[in-house]
Amino acid sequence: MRKDARVSTKRIIAGLLGSMLLLAGCANLPATTVYTYGDQATRILDLLTPVFWMAVGVFVVVQGALVYTVWRFRSKSKDSTVIPAQVHGNTRIEIAWTIAPAIVVLIIAVMTFRTQAANVAPVYDENAVEVHAIAHQWWFEFQYEDGTIVTAGDMYIPVGQNVRVILDAADVMHNFWIPKLAGKTYMIPGKTNALAFTALEPGIYRAMCAEFCGEAHAQMRFRVIAVEPAEFEKWKAQYKQLPAPATGTVQVMGMTGDAARGQALFADPKKLCISCHIVNGTDAKGKIGPNLTHYGSRQTIAAGVLPYSTENLAKWLHNPEEVKQGNLMGRVIKPGMYTDQEIADMVAYLDGMKLSVTLPEEK
Repeated sequence: MRKDARVSTKRIIAGLLGSMLLLAGCANLPATTVYTYGDQATRILDLLTPVFWMAVGVFVVVQGALVYTVWRFRSKSKDSTVIPAQVHGNTRIEIAWTIAPAIVVLIIAVMTFRTQAANVAPVYDENAVEVHAIAHQWWFEFQYEDGTIVTAGDMYIPVGQNVRVILDAADVMHNFWIPKLAGKTYMIPGKTNALAFTALEPGIYRAMCAEFCGEAHAQMRFRVIAVEPAEFEKWKAQYKQLPAPATGTVQVMGMTGDAARGQALFADPKKLCISCHIVNGTDAKGKIGPNLTHYGSRQTIAAGVLPYSTENLAKWLHNPEEVKQGNLMGRVIKPGMYTDQEIADMVAYLDGMKLSVTLPEEK
């Protein structure tokens, strides 16, 4: 096989592999935008699909014209000193390639404005379920019913009902994004934004901050848990109740953690927990870190970095900085600050605060 033929074959294979990788990006992954389960995300996809095909059409026309031109006006002489006939200007073609892109841009602009208007209208729905989302470095806080319910990491919403999310930032600029439910919206210190959407199916949807906000930006995640309206009301009713007295034990790190001892440790000012966190119905009133009421029902630890489990919770309490670099807790809690027994006891306490809510599958 000739060398140039082998090179051509390699290029074809490389192109096919690249196409396969590109198509692999269309799988139903956590952050994909081509599998939608929310009305706003669906409208955005309905906009992007025709725009994509228009872009493909423009690419084919332009590249086709380029290939044709290179082939049609190539030099036919073997004498390299012979220059092909030069063509300077064509009024009709110049007018066409000015008007055609303008028409394409106009069509895209009209479609975009219509989609934006449709996505903004639900924000003004007076009957919408309202959630106040506050971004911190590097975790999300969620407040319901004027702060009666405060949680973090997991945002519960009802399926089939319009949800209005009021967006604020406590420190630097963040960006609220639930790829399968809604588009991105900035969270800016000193400026309140809002978005609204409706989840079309029950599910657990991954979400994240989409604006670089510091060292742990890539680890600033959360979950949106869309449940049936009756289950949502059940969750709210349970969350308003104070956690039951700490009882029970947990096996973790090869030790038996006692919830009652863990609650006493958590309330000890020397252990610093109550300086940063809130647990409803206790003396823990700190507002630096997330509200830990009913913590045992969380889906993740450290704002989406680790899936929730007692072992992962123990790992987090042992050395927060190792799990999530740059977090505030890691500046206070150092390895060896708590004994293994104390960590096991606090894990038992936090894990014991659970809610009985039926969770849907992750989408």
